[in-house]
Amino acid sequence: MSTGEDRAPVTEAPSPPEPEAAPVAAPAAHATAPAAPPPPRTDGVVIPDFADDARAVASFESARERFERAESQSAEDEIRMGFKKRRDALQIEVATAESLIAARQAKWEKALETYGKRYPKSIEKGKARKPGFMQNLMSFGNAGRMYQATLDASADLNEARSLRRRKEHEDEEIETQQRRALAKLEETLKGHANSKETQDKFLSRPGNAALAKRVQEIRAERTAYAARLEAGKVPPLEHRDRHFTQLDAAPLEAPFAGVAIVGVEAYGELCYLIFRDREKKHFYRPYDSRLEGLSDSVFDVYRIADRFEAKFHKREGKPMNLSDHLTEYLRDDERAKSDARRIRAQLREPRTPKVQETDKSLMDLLAELAKNAGRFNSV
Repeated sequence: MSTGEDRAPVTEAPSPPEPEAAPVAAPAAHATAPAAPPPPRTDGVVIPDFADDARAVASFESARERFERAESQSAEDEIRMGFKKRRDALQIEVATAESLIAARQAKWEKALETYGKRYPKSIEKGKARKPGFMQNLMSFGNAGRMYQATLDASADLNEARSLRRRKEHEDEEIETQQRRALAKLEETLKGHANSKETQDKFLSRPGNAALAKRVQEIRAERTAYAARLEAGKVPPLEHRDRHFTQLDAAPLEAPFAGVAIVGVEAYGELCYLIFRDREKKHFYRPYDSRLEGLSDSVFDVYRIADRFEAKFHKREGKPMNLSDHLTEYLRDDERAKSDARRIRAQLREPRTPKVQETDKSLMDLLAELAKNAGRFNSV
């Protein structure tokens, strides 16, 4: 496949503004003559069905994506279930701690109440005060024992509260641990995606083995072809037909709308102009140097009665240029401008291609349109 090198466009002095030229009409005698398709090959080479191959590869990739998503979801569900069990167990422990707190709270309040009834002056702001020496002595140590009971009950209550706080903290920590486990799972699955165990499991699913074999054959064929092309062992006709089939390109025939020249391809002595319309469909015609003037144009050919006429394609009332067409196709303004420069440079390169027998009425019509292109193209 020929690839023209970028070079700066030739700058020409702009012409004074003129009204748009009248549509160019094709001679009536040749208005309906169809473009001649490339002659059939007789070398027995089979051109792949690229559309069917693309569907097979897409089906394979879709099946693998579904499998990986299912495996990921299954592993994620397992992790979440494990942490849910731990969380449920902790909730039970927290509930147990709550019950223990309630019981010990009641025990401490009871001890405090009992001590307060017997020694009311030893209770201050809901807290027990240590009895004095004489008070303890006169009660034969009972005051001290009752006071110690309030201390023990208070210590037990604080221990239960501390237990509950630890369990609540563990519950919060589980959330962090789960997030870390899920993040680690993603890396683990990536590491095992190409393992034999994972591949065998994927291929064991119904239909996946056949799809994998088909995709392997497609990739092997593409690799073999690329090697032959690199070694210069691909006949020009095979190269041409394979490329046109891959593009799903058809001969350019009138009528059409919103078409631009998007490349020049050479296959041995044969050379073709590649066209594309705004619906992203590709077309071809044998190279014609007269169309260089359309290198920055988008154009239409339409029927009027028994003839075809050509005009420059407009969008929102303004003629489109090649950069506009490429931006619409690529959705990238800078890349579109770069590609437009490359395409214009390709069309300026001198060529002496082999003359091919084909109907020339359409090319004559476009050549007439090309003569007026400089008035409307940006320099």
